[in-house]
Amino acid sequence: MTSSINLPPAVVNSEVITVIPWIDHRVDAVGHDPRSVYVEQFWLGTLGPSTIWFLRHCANLLDAANSTALNLREAASTLGIGHEGGSRSAMVKTVARACRFRAARSVGPTTLAVRLRLPQLSHRQLQRLPEPVQRHHTEFTSVELSSDAMCRQQSRVRRLAGCLIECGDSFEETERLLARMSYHPAIVAEAVRWAWHLHHGRSSPEAA
Repeated sequence: MTSSINLPPAVVNSEVITVIPWIDHRVDAVGHDPRSVYVEQFWLGTLGPSTIWFLRHCANLLDAANSTALNLREAASTLGIGHEGGSRSAMVKTVARACRFRAARSVGPTTLAVRLRLPQLSHRQLQRLPEPVQRHHTEFTSVELSSDAMCRQQSRVRRLAGCLIECGDSFEETERLLARMSYHPAIVAEAVRWAWHLHHGRSSPEAA
């Protein structure tokens, strides 16, 4: 059972909390958006579906603001889970699981900082996944291209990602469409992240 020990009592018993980005430059520079294919395929077995969807929900809200008020009951209804209040609430357990795996953390009585980039799985976390998933992870994260070929492909995929996002495609739609074009997943993930932040007025880590 997931404990709510990482949450202050005010969050456990509150109807509305404040959500802000968890700024971590080390992870943000190389991490994966909660809406990315990487998180969906490889973090799912660790965080669970409700926590993944909670992080995606927060990322969508924080695209437009540096902080947002989150009604836990409304968010629970959006995610399709219960929120009866108190530490046994499915919603509270979902948030607590995010905190347990350091995808979120309490920074005030009713304020939660949420990562907008999740790190790559640790070796220990990866070893707990089924063998086929481990092999897929190795294939996903390895880029077997020459330096020149990788630069050419990265430039092309960034342009495509930028055009798709400017036309209104979501993060997930852009990544999935580019992945179907047989570009390497690691290059697609980087390009979509770069284009998404450029479009939303945030400096990409590579431009820093």
